[in-house]
Amino acid sequence: MLKDISLLLERCIRREQKAWDEFVEKFSGLLYYSARERLRRSGFMFGKQDIEDIVQIVFTEILEKGRLRDIRDRAKIKAWLSIMAQTRALNYMRKKKERLLYQEEFYKFDNMQIDANIGLDEGMIKRVEGLMEDFDARDKIILKLNIIHGKRHREIAEFMNISINTVSTIIARRKKILKKILKENM
Repeated sequence: MLKDISLLLERCIRREQKAWDEFVEKFSGLLYYSARERLRRSGFMFGKQDIEDIVQIVFTEILEKGRLRDIRDRAKIKAWLSIMAQTRALNYMRKKKERLLYQEEFYKFDNMQIDANIGLDEGMIKRVEGLMEDFDARDKIILKLNIIHGKRHREIAEFMNISINTVSTIIARRKKILKKILKENM
């Protein structure tokens, strides 16, 4: 078994297409599982597409940067790949979180045009924005798109590239909190 893996790695290093295809088929499940479990343990919200992107990043880096040459003990290829997938998963989600934080700035109410069909005046918008101050960036974006712009859950899910169930859950939970705070302050 070890001899087969070592031979496969050598063929991949020589960039044989058949060997690379076999390598991807043999180890994609391990990478997928490792990335998914690392994200789950870290508390990141993620989707299937995120994990598939991470697996693709790992395979691309291995191929383009010749990372297979870096393996000292080929008997530990599975551990090496698992660690690589976990590390790339955390990096990927941190970058995604940074993009969401940047998008949060982009979606500040000052930068938005208020949809007249929603019926909120600017004072109410400022008040709601203040109440959402402690919400994380993604939740703020989702609520603003829903409350201010009147976007439907499906539209927000497509825009944010997350599941509609996630959007619906966030909206329901956060609106409940907002309503409670508004009642307490009246």
